[in-house]
Amino acid sequence: MTDFEDFHNRISKRLIAATFAVAMLLDFMPFSSDGFFWLPEFTALMLLYWAINRPQSVGVGTAFVVGMLTDIGTAAPLGQHALSYMLITFLVQQRQRQIILYNYGFQAVAVLGALLCNQLILMLIRLMYDHRFSGWAGFIAPFVGALLWPLLSKMMLGMLNSRRLR
Repeated sequence: MTDFEDFHNRISKRLIAATFAVAMLLDFMPFSSDGFFWLPEFTALMLLYWAINRPQSVGVGTAFVVGMLTDIGTAAPLGQHALSYMLITFLVQQRQRQIILYNYGFQAVAVLGALLCNQLILMLIRLMYDHRFSGWAGFIAPFVGALLWPLLSKMMLGMLNSRRLR
């Protein structure tokens, strides 16, 4: 077993759950939709991070549970985020071995594609459920999320390295 495999095998489930809890708290903050439409879904970003870097622990089942909790926390129609999170997790895990080999710039492009897919699914569900179009401004958030991807990856790697050194 290499040091990289050993490093990622030591990540506890409690740490993964804690990162999801922090991401959900950021998503549940009551911002007005007029001024903060550009904020990405932090829960989706964290889900993509763990699906790419720790696919043994975070998969489609975890995406379903996290999506249902997000639906409950945001008072969205039940299953909306669960469906979109399951699909983007499935798509990312299909190419996980390739994505992990790229640098942060190419990974950000893959994350952008997944976040755009997530936003498109959510928009279609809202269109079918409410019969209203939420607007094209919501598609700015995936681009911001892709720009935040290198920062998130380095921040998480730094946190995991600091835990490893203890």
